[in-house]
Amino acid sequence: MSPIFLQELDVDFLHAQFAHHPPTIWALLAAAVVAGGVVRGLTGFGAALLMAPLFSLVMSARDTLCLITVLNVLPLSPRSMRLAWQEMDASVVRPLSLAAVVGLVPGMLLTTQIPGAVFGPLVGFGVMLSALLLMTGARLPDIRSVRASAAIGSVSGVLTGFSGVGGPPAILYLMGIEPNPYRARANFVIFFALLYPVSCAFLVLSGLMPHSILLAGALLFPLFHIGGGLGVRLYRNIGRRLLRRLVLMLLLIAGAVAMLPFLRDPAGFMKTISVHG
Repeated sequence: MSPIFLQELDVDFLHAQFAHHPPTIWALLAAAVVAGGVVRGLTGFGAALLMAPLFSLVMSARDTLCLITVLNVLPLSPRSMRLAWQEMDASVVRPLSLAAVVGLVPGMLLTTQIPGAVFGPLVGFGVMLSALLLMTGARLPDIRSVRASAAIGSVSGVLTGFSGVGGPPAILYLMGIEPNPYRARANFVIFFALLYPVSCAFLVLSGLMPHSILLAGALLFPLFHIGGGLGVRLYRNIGRRLLRRLVLMLLLIAGAVAMLPFLRDPAGFMKTISVHG
């Protein structure tokens, strides 16, 4: 790594990011990374839903997307990946994943059109709505088909490319068509394990991925991995009902935090939307 590159990183991230926010903010983000790992280890999904609203408090839409993507690139556990690969329903996961990959590019193009002041509350609202739907026990009817998988995958791909938070449509679909909770979790694990590496590659090749975010991801991934290990252990010992409630409460809190700018100044938020609409 050249001295010029190190200097560039220092200016772009260590100064431009850390210097503008107090240590308490970055302590909150580190805690969010650990909590995101725990949620992913518990359920096979949900890390992005938890982290995106909190990251958006201090990062732009692009940087939030990139950091979430980098953190989710690697599997938390090779063993859990092997087990998930054996248990997944390939007839559903394959078309879902292929369509999601196609949807990534138009989703990424949207990140250049949405202002940062709007991004956080929108993500927060989406997270809260998704959590409330899941909390009611909402399940889609069993519409299992290649066409349905492709349609849901496309929507998830666009949302993943836009914000790194593409889980809710795929999660609701997979929960609706798969009565076996172990296989449903395996489907979640494999779907996101395939989607995020491709998304990261697209971001790097398109030039949207800042070097500073790659560095931040490398620094934060150990925390994410530790949280994931804790989540896997909890998954083996906590009852499913209690587990589900804990995860959804975390998502509601994270979404509410991200919506604070809107709650404090609804008129200003709507004016921002109208200006960029």
